[in-house]
Amino acid sequence: MKNTKLSNQIAIGAIITFLGMVLGKGLTYLYVALIARLGSSEYGLLSLGFTITLFLVTISMLGLNIGLTRYISFFIGKNNSKKIKGTILSSIKISLPVSLFFMMVLILFADKISINIFHNPNLIPILKLFSFTIPFIVLSNIFSSIMIGFKKVKYHIIINEVVENIVKLFLTFILIYLGYNLFGASIAYLISIIVTFILSLYFVQKKTFKIFNKKIKTEFITKELLIFSLPLFFAGFSDLIIKWSDVLLIGYFKTASDVGIYNATLATATLLTLVPTALMIIFLPTITNLYSKKNDKEIKKVSIRTSKWIFFCNLPIFIMLLMLSKDILRIMFGNEYIIGTTSFIILLFGYIVHSLSHTNSIILIMLKKTKTVLYVGIITSLSSILINLLLIPKYGIIGGAIGTSCALILNYLIYTFLAYRFTGIFVIKLFYIKFIISALLSAFIIYLLKDAVNLSIFSIIVLSIVFSFIYLILNILLKSFDKEDRYILSSFYNKFLRKG
Repeated sequence: MKNTKLSNQIAIGAIITFLGMVLGKGLTYLYVALIARLGSSEYGLLSLGFTITLFLVTISMLGLNIGLTRYISFFIGKNNSKKIKGTILSSIKISLPVSLFFMMVLILFADKISINIFHNPNLIPILKLFSFTIPFIVLSNIFSSIMIGFKKVKYHIIINEVVENIVKLFLTFILIYLGYNLFGASIAYLISIIVTFILSLYFVQKKTFKIFNKKIKTEFITKELLIFSLPLFFAGFSDLIIKWSDVLLIGYFKTASDVGIYNATLATATLLTLVPTALMIIFLPTITNLYSKKNDKEIKKVSIRTSKWIFFCNLPIFIMLLMLSKDILRIMFGNEYIIGTTSFIILLFGYIVHSLSHTNSIILIMLKKTKTVLYVGIITSLSSILINLLLIPKYGIIGGAIGTSCALILNYLIYTFLAYRFTGIFVIKLFYIKFIISALLSAFIIYLLKDAVNLSIFSIIVLSIVFSFIYLILNILLKSFDKEDRYILSSFYNKFLRKG
């Protein structure tokens, strides 16, 4: 029963998180579609600006976001408020000066980066504007990690997924309508980041943990936190290389237009990260708390069930995106982006496999195997860069998609092996076959239906709902859900749907 309650806690928390992230992702997708309509070259320039800024933010964080969540959860289990406060202040003391340094670096070198590397002077004002977002994003990430560590996930979702995206989308639409186009989109992004920072600070201080309360004594763990986090920084930076090296290399070898087309396919393929990201926000603090209590049996059961739900939820998303790949790019971004269909399909296969690696990587973080995570990141990122360097000059965006997908699949294989070696946990089970059978039968029905309708955003949504309903019914008939799964589903129904 205890494991059932933990699984229920993760599932319900993840459902709330997922719904918030769906809304946030939907708003982000509308934002991407809006700026993509400016033209693939303009969208490509913004994509390069986002990518460069994200690299510098990741360096500034030094892996502290994951370290914060892990240590806060651990010290909550130990009921040690002094070390909780020390963990938070240590992370701010380390990351804020670094972020200010990189803000200045980007301002000073924006001209050289834009002209000498990406051969486009139109990138200069975008980089200079985006440079001011670096310290605000870093502090917002720290505050989000605090909220996640305290399991105040709803605050994180409201701020980062909903409010930020609403502000960004609304301001971008207004400024583009007024004729400011690319510059307007850049200003809107900067303002949305500042709003996110202010709200994050407020919700942490007033609703989560009073960082600046002098009554709570401080026990700094700066050295321990840094030793734990630095390998995660390099591993996270490696993951970022896998995700964005293709974008940067396409920008270097090809054109801004190619970057825009490729980034539209990438933004759509990463919809497959939505479910695992939602689950991992709850999964990490939960198993870390169990680890502090040395409850290995519960960790194994919760890990297997979490991976089961990732696969169950992600498979229909993958199938629908695959079946309607060309139509989705055309409807969301315009005819100019249809050329990216092959790249999109390749990326989908990489991301559906990679979605199963999240549980295994978090298990290693729980075990403090951060150096191992670092080595995995180095291996996979180097393979991504190598393949991209070989393929992008000749095959363009298709080469970038192949390089990224190969690295993502390699990442999954290594993490699966290591998680099994260190814990004996192997999350993939035979009941996955039932999910696959249900998905394929549902896909066949949708394939017959889609030719009978005029595809639009509305019809794609309707077909997705029909697919999900058939998929769920078939899994019930095939008895894909065990007693605990049914308990989770009934808990969700009683908590949300019945009250509604």
